[in-house]
Amino acid sequence: MGEDRERKRTILDATAELLLRIGYNKLTMGDVADAVTLHRGLVYLVFKSKDELVEAVVHDQLRRYADAWREHLEADPRAGSVASVYRAMMGALKTLPLAAAIVARAEDVFGKYLRKRGSVFERLPEISRSHDFLRAMQAAGAVHRDVDVRAAAYILDALTPAIRRTFQEPDDGDVPPSATVLAVLEKMIECTLPPAKGADLAAGKAILLNLLTSARSEFNEVSPGTDMEVRS
Repeated sequence: MGEDRERKRTILDATAELLLRIGYNKLTMGDVADAVTLHRGLVYLVFKSKDELVEAVVHDQLRRYADAWREHLEADPRAGSVASVYRAMMGALKTLPLAAAIVARAEDVFGKYLRKRGSVFERLPEISRSHDFLRAMQAAGAVHRDVDVRAAAYILDALTPAIRRTFQEPDDGDVPPSATVLAVLEKMIECTLPPAKGADLAAGKAILLNLLTSARSEFNEVSPGTDMEVRS
């Protein structure tokens, strides 16, 4: 059982690297077999198809993303504010380039898989549910009671894809660096959402960690190809 888990972990990690390097459209199961020095038939014993393998990689990367997001929140002395969510998100994505490509739906990485019917991207739960999150933060005193959280969530949800794309686009003058975008976003949030007396950071942090635990459990389903979850 331990050997099977180790083999699956090796396949997942190699596939993640290949997706970043050559993309889904060019990726073959033979490429994966060569990368892990296994016969292609052994790879097919673990994953029945290329798409099943890619789905497993996506789930694995999103579990890592949720874990990294939590680690950044727990290490942030100002965790518990709305702005801290975005600091943690961007800190996590900096260390996980494939997760960044997943949440950005990067065409150069996932190509035609993004448009396949029944792909994992059609079924992914959203790791951040802005409306529920802001409503809970408001009830806990981390968001001003006069803020219309439905409108705030709508605005933040519209901004989030653009923020995530800063990890995928080169700094060519049109797309600003992710650090600059984060700094401006923090100022915008801190000027509009917290109560005048300051946010209740302890209550806010507890809410954030609970939401991440819930999201992590959704990604913690058994990965395709085996009857066990792979440990990182």
